[in-house]
Amino acid sequence: MIAALLSSLRCSCTHMYTVLLVPLRFTLIGFAPPNRRKFKAMEYSLYATCPNEIVNILAEEIEKIGGREIRKAYGVVYFQADDTLYYKAHLQLRTASRIFRIIKDVPAYSPTIIFDKLKRIRFSEFFSHTHPIKINVVIENKKGNVEGHLVGSKIREAITDSFLHFDKVDANLSSRDPKVLIKGYIHKNRLMLSIDTSLEALHRRGFRLDGHPAPLKETLAASLLMLCGYDGNVPFLDPMCGSGTIALEAAMIACNMAPLSQRGEGRFGFEYLTDFDPNAWKNCLSEVNKRKQPLNIEIFSRDINESYLEVAKQSFALAGVNSSLIKFEQKDFFLSKKPVDKGLLVANIPYGERLEEQDIDVDYLKALGKHLKDNFTGWRCGILMPALAPFQALGVKADKKFLLHNGKIKVYFLIFDIFSKKK
Repeated sequence: MIAALLSSLRCSCTHMYTVLLVPLRFTLIGFAPPNRRKFKAMEYSLYATCPNEIVNILAEEIEKIGGREIRKAYGVVYFQADDTLYYKAHLQLRTASRIFRIIKDVPAYSPTIIFDKLKRIRFSEFFSHTHPIKINVVIENKKGNVEGHLVGSKIREAITDSFLHFDKVDANLSSRDPKVLIKGYIHKNRLMLSIDTSLEALHRRGFRLDGHPAPLKETLAASLLMLCGYDGNVPFLDPMCGSGTIALEAAMIACNMAPLSQRGEGRFGFEYLTDFDPNAWKNCLSEVNKRKQPLNIEIFSRDINESYLEVAKQSFALAGVNSSLIKFEQKDFFLSKKPVDKGLLVANIPYGERLEEQDIDVDYLKALGKHLKDNFTGWRCGILMPALAPFQALGVKADKKFLLHNGKIKVYFLIFDIFSKKK
């Protein structure tokens, strides 16, 4: 009897190690030194992804909300979180594309080894066997010993075997309408297994409307504002607002509104995990909503197209951002002037679908630069344009220039201040 008890304890300890000890070896390009510290219960090893150009900004966001042991890599920021920060990160990070929770990393010398290591994980401690699962595998080194489709098959087999062995139930083999997104990342014969706790990409705030041919992702819009150093304390203008994405992100920053606080129930991946705590999640939502403040600076959202302005108005209303300080104005940029003495202007100038695939020519950029210099002295300006555009034609020297991506299009984001002309 004593021998049986000792054997049971050894098994329990083995399973606890599998679930709670998560060595952080990976970056999205390679490995980092492993962290051997033993984590306390309800502490999570997470990483948030973003375009590599935004990594520093995302790391600052994570530090600001209380993330610990922050490490930056290519297109990813790793951090530690307790259960409160775990939920808070999904609500408050403005520039993160997705958030992942690390399950474990294992040797990946062959599909057989992968299966053998992963089947030892008690997956029922993470999610129910009833949930449909989608598995995505990324292999950094294509010349490795395993192929992506084989790795995906072995991960699914290991999950199935785990549920059968530990819980005597069959796993849901369907991938239709998945509620659990599993990511396997292989580099240098190691596999890192994670759960996508975002479920949907985090640029989907929950209030976007159709009605504009070239919408900007909300995460990119927030990134542009942060690259300009915007903190919501000066007036903001988007003179070519389209559906109002940049102006709305500026307004949310100005009133300290969590960007994902309006996302509906069931739209985060962590809601389908075994340790999801509805009360803790409700308390977190309540806390971040209490921090929202009344808008005390003006937000100007302008466009020449009235129908775009109507979409922008509806988006603001759906987001719950309403104030007499928000101004929607139908104006031609080249016939308009600065609305107040000083502020921040950010514009995603028309290109691609918005100009019927025509290139931005030199004359357009010359006129744009001249209008800014003549009518927006005292303002900081950020202009987003295709990387192939002749940006020098603006006639304004950029203080900062960032190469970014708007979807598949490479773009430059130029930041400069407009000073009074010397007499």
